[in-house]
Amino acid sequence: MRALPLFLAALLVTATVGAGAMVPAESDAAGVSAATTATATAAPLQVTAGGDRTTETANATPRNVLPLRAGTIDRSSLRRHHVDIGPAAGFETAAATDALATGAIEQNLSAESVETDRLAASVDAMAATADRLRQREADAITAFAAGDRDPEPLLEELVLISQTADRLRDRVDVIDARIEATARDDQRALSDRLTTIDYELRMLDGPVRAYAADVFSGERPAGRVSIQAGPENFELTAIDDGSYLREAYRFDNRATGGQITAATAEDIVADQYPWFWERRSGGTWSIGGPGSLSLVSIEIDEGSLQTFIDGTTEQRFVEHQQIALDEIVPVTRTTKRQDGLAVTVERTYVGGPLDVRVVDADTGQPVAADVSIGQNGQESVFVGSTSDGGDVWTLTPRGTFTLTILAEDDSAAFVELTPQDADSVL
Repeated sequence: MRALPLFLAALLVTATVGAGAMVPAESDAAGVSAATTATATAAPLQVTAGGDRTTETANATPRNVLPLRAGTIDRSSLRRHHVDIGPAAGFETAAATDALATGAIEQNLSAESVETDRLAASVDAMAATADRLRQREADAITAFAAGDRDPEPLLEELVLISQTADRLRDRVDVIDARIEATARDDQRALSDRLTTIDYELRMLDGPVRAYAADVFSGERPAGRVSIQAGPENFELTAIDDGSYLREAYRFDNRATGGQITAATAEDIVADQYPWFWERRSGGTWSIGGPGSLSLVSIEIDEGSLQTFIDGTTEQRFVEHQQIALDEIVPVTRTTKRQDGLAVTVERTYVGGPLDVRVVDADTGQPVAADVSIGQNGQESVFVGSTSDGGDVWTLTPRGTFTLTILAEDDSAAFVELTPQDADSVL
């Protein structure tokens, strides 16, 4: 694709990756008797004890996520999604339709000399299409938050929007190639507009949407997706093949009229994402954008980050990231001993990853057990099984929840936890 304004760096070097905390987590709230809570961050610990429950929480926590405004979350969902032939077929139909439309535009602009008016009309059409796509996303999120759309139809719509946005970026490239071929100064402004459109479309695509698309099409097994939505706030999270996926949107941090420099964007990311920033030399990274916003991208072996920073507010307003689960350092560790079992739960924040390990309370040897989560008096939902020291990873629900651990010898343990939101632990 074309060279982008504000491009700062794209490095590929070998480096040693040091240890460090990854995601912020929360201090423990109300739990059950016989529990121990701790943190794995480097921050000093405060320790309290009562009976066989000990609580250790960090005095300070690392940054590295764009938090939602917790007090404005109207609705959340955490459920398992499965293959669905209907949406998958719809995705294929949309792809074919978009491909035909892009081909028609390419044919229309294939003449050796293309008039500026024709190119301008194509750019105008692209801008209008991108605006409609963003409005579809906003409408879908608003409907979900209001209780007018169920989680699965919301995910289907977001997947379709993301795939459409990706194909529209191909169309942007087709139009921009024709502008570049003309090499006319009076058409350079059109190329700048296309750059802005390209970045706007990038916000509509993300790792959780890509994961959901694979689940619906059967390319990935069924998996749980967390959704949180409210005024100016939206988040998607999932766990896929050893990685934690997150998309966060803070539309209240978006404004118009300002400009941001690459140096400013660099300073913001260095401060807000120290874990990624310190490791960027071990992979590739770049800073680019049309000036009104800046996109900072970091790709390393342990994960990836894309964060969009507004030029007016100088705040992050979109974040896409993927992190290897074994790099996640919790803020809260809770251990409960019951019925011969010692259950350790390491948590982060609502929507964030949660790890469960089960061992024999006397010997410390791993115990095979089924793990389920229940809330609001409803039947517990199975989330996974431990085996030979293995962990069960899942996502943290909103609100108080109870983990039920049932071992093969019918011994059982129950751990009640109340998580906090990311904005309360930063």
